[in-house]
Amino acid sequence: MLKLALFLALFTTVVAWNRQNHFGNPCYLCSCFTVYTDRDVAVPLRPYAMAIDGYDTTEDRCLATCQRDKRCRAAVYGMVGGRSVFTCEFYERFNTKSAPVYTTYVNMYMKRSSECQLSISHLSSVEMIPADNSSLKRRAKLEKLIGRKNPFLG
Repeated sequence: MLKLALFLALFTTVVAWNRQNHFGNPCYLCSCFTVYTDRDVAVPLRPYAMAIDGYDTTEDRCLATCQRDKRCRAAVYGMVGGRSVFTCEFYERFNTKSAPVYTTYVNMYMKRSSECQLSISHLSSVEMIPADNSSLKRRAKLEKLIGRKNPFLG
């Protein structure tokens, strides 16, 4: 009985280790993108699509979807909190001079001009929906907070 319990524990650990999740797995497709860590797209720009369920999306699935989509020029993935927890947004255009705005726990990924040599066949695509105003509201709120004066700094 003890051997069976140890076998089941080992088997579940191996299955959980190889499962795609939000934490701990290194980014597989990051070499195919220019990565801006702790950056988000500036407020006036609106994504053309976003993941229907950001919580079920991983970083690599978000990037693989952008890689497959011809319209996608950049993707934003990160932990945004609230009810959504995670977000995955797709942009077809943006201004590189004003686009990267500092935002914690959110990364911006721009497609490289060269073709990605990594295989993405094992990564499923994210189910996308047309973007709503939730992305704009989230970014406008963060930009407003960044502009506020810290009362503890005097």
